[in-house]
Amino acid sequence: MRHFAGNGCYWFVAVLLASALSVTDSAAEGFYIGLEGGFSKSGDLNVSQSFIDHPTRCDSFLYPSGTTPPTDPECTTDRISTIANVFVPGAGFMGGATLGYALGNGLRFEAEYLNRRQGSQRKLVRLGSGGGETFDQKQSEWDENDPPSEHVYDLRAHHFFLNVYYDLRNDSPFTPYIGGGAGLGSTEMRYSARFLRGSALGTEPWQVAVAGTLSDIDTELGKTRFGFQVIGGVDYALGDDFSVGAKVRWTRLSGFDRDEVSWTRVRGHESIRVDGVTPLTADFEVDDTDIWTFTVGLKYYL
Repeated sequence: MRHFAGNGCYWFVAVLLASALSVTDSAAEGFYIGLEGGFSKSGDLNVSQSFIDHPTRCDSFLYPSGTTPPTDPECTTDRISTIANVFVPGAGFMGGATLGYALGNGLRFEAEYLNRRQGSQRKLVRLGSGGGETFDQKQSEWDENDPPSEHVYDLRAHHFFLNVYYDLRNDSPFTPYIGGGAGLGSTEMRYSARFLRGSALGTEPWQVAVAGTLSDIDTELGKTRFGFQVIGGVDYALGDDFSVGAKVRWTRLSGFDRDEVSWTRVRGHESIRVDGVTPLTADFEVDDTDIWTFTVGLKYYL
C-alpha cells in the first residue's frame, strides 16, 4: 500500500507542476453530478473488549446442585480482563455519487455519498500479554488444536461528506485538483471470538465439568462517527459538460465504543458470571480508522 501511495503521489505532483506552467482563466461553472467506483483499503483496526473476570474454578454452574462453590477472595473480587487485537481488513470495493457546484474561479463545493465494503481477518488471541492476571491464569485451559481466536468480518460503511476543491486550471484537457472535507461515517462490522477448553484438564469436579466447553460471542459493532479527509485527483474533459477522472482519498474516522455486549455462551452455559446470577457483558472500543480509497468516475455539468 505504501508503494502504491508513493507512486500515486509522485505522478500527482508531476501533473500539478505541469499544469501550473500554463494557467488559464477558463473554468466550468454551475451544478454538476457525478458517479464513481473503485476500491478501498483500511489501515490497522484496533479492537478491544473489557469484562469482569474470575477464575474458572469459581463458576457455580460447574458444581452439582447443593454443593457450595468456592467463596475465597479470588472468587468474590471483581477483576477486569481485556482482550485486544489489531486487525487489517482486506481491500474492498466502493461506489458513490456526488452533487456539486463550481463557482467558475477554480473553487468547487460538493456533497458526496460513498458506500464501501471490505473483507475479513481472523487472528489468534494474544494471551498472557496484558489481558489481566485472571485471564492469564487460564492459558493452560484452552484446546491446543483449536486455540482462542477473534474474527472481524463483513465490514460495511456509509460516508456522507461535504468537500471543497480547488481546480488547477490550464489550457489542456486535464484538470488536476486538490481538496478536503468533513462529515460522518456510519461503520458496521461483525465481531466474533471463541475460546474452547481442552478435554482433559484434571480430576477436580470443576475441571471435569468445564472440559470441552465453549465460550463464544458473535455480535455487531458499529456507530456513526465524525471524519475528515484529504483528496487529490485529475479530470479529463470529453466535452464542455462531461469529463472522466481519477481520485485518491485519505479519510480518518474517529473511534467509537459499545458497552454491555453479552457473550453468547460462557463455559458452555448462558452468559452469566460465576455467581450464577449476574449477566456477563463486555465493553468494546474501536480506535480511529484510516482509509485509503482510489476511484474513477464520471462528471456531468447540468
